[in-house]
Formats: sequence, structure tokens, C-alpha cells
Amino acid sequence: MNKELQGLFLCIAALGFAYTVLMLLLMLVSGIKLFKTVSLVFALSTLFFTLGLSKQVKLRMKQKLIQLMPFHTERYPAS
Repeated sequence: MNKELQGLFLCIAALGFAYTVLMLLLMLVSGIKLFKTVSLVFALSTLFFTLGLSKQVKLRMKQKLIQLMPFHTERYPAS
């Protein structure tokens, strides 16, 4: 994927995340129930964000996440 398309996806994702934050603030202030709209915009923004990242950045993020998550390697018997 070329850099211009990745930049476009990241820009759309940033706008979507900003819209999500503004909608959440509106929900808190006015009590309007916009949960479906907010969740849809957030899901699409997350999709565009992942499409906008390069493979190297995705790999580094995955490695960092694995380092931060405490996995239990010990296994206990079922008895």
C-alpha cells in the first residue's frame, strides 16, 4: 500500500476518533443515547487506523503488547 493511502486512512481514523470523543461528551452532557452511532464510528476508525499502519509498525506494536501482557506460563494440575 502506498504512503499517500496510508496517510489518508490515518487522517480519516483521527477524524473518526475525534468525532467519537465529541459524541461521548455530548452524550454525557445532554443524556442523548447515541451508543450505536458511537460504536459504529469507533469500529470504522479502528479499521482505518489499522489499515493506515505499515507492517513494521504493526509488528512493533504487537511485540510491545506481548511484552506488556502478563501471561501465565505455569500450568497447574487439574486434581
